[in-house]
Amino acid sequence: MAMLPIHAVCTTCNTSFNQVPTRTSLGFQRLKCPECKKKVTYPLTNFYRAMYWVFFVLMMLLIVNAFSQGGFGVPGGIGLAIVYALFMDRRIRNRIANPTY
Repeated sequence: MAMLPIHAVCTTCNTSFNQVPTRTSLGFQRLKCPECKKKVTYPLTNFYRAMYWVFFVLMMLLIVNAFSQGGFGVPGGIGLAIVYALFMDRRIRNRIANPTY
């Protein structure tokens, strides 16, 4: 499915522009400011955010299940990437909602 153009504001030079984003490896929307040429990262789309939350909950249930059976639960590399993506998504959404220019 092709991505649609989004309205974005550069976090460096405060320029407003419309552009079709590309995806980063974790699914964030990446744009390039036409004015200052800096890369601007925008939050996850609702689909990516929902899928990461579903995987996070499943991962936590598996870890709790391992502990309840006397085992040891570790999230692993993919689990840590999911936690990192959710943390960064929250941070990016807060930055966009409350710019400190």
